[in-house]
Amino acid sequence: MEANILLEIARLRYTQGDFKDVKEKADEALTITERSGYVLQGADVNLFLAQYALEQERDTAKAKEYAEQAKKLATCDGPPYYYKVAYEEAERLLASLNV
Repeated sequence: MEANILLEIARLRYTQGDFKDVKEKADEALTITERSGYVLQGADVNLFLAQYALEQERDTAKAKEYAEQAKKLATCDGPPYYYKVAYEEAERLLASLNV
């Protein structure tokens, strides 16, 4: 639950335009997902960090790394056993970064 809460706080702060602790909360959520093996939550956090890197840091290389990791985590065993929403969002993001 803690990773989900931290991700939601990061999303809320981002929406509010309060960027001072957005990255910190998202990074903390990512650490928790990696340590505990929550791959689906990890995919969500990586997608958020990809968007953050792209929009706030203007770092397409970092955004691509996060998106690739999100896609990898969302793959699971592949269709039909995959986290469809995160997988497709990662594919869209990667396609836009390769343009």
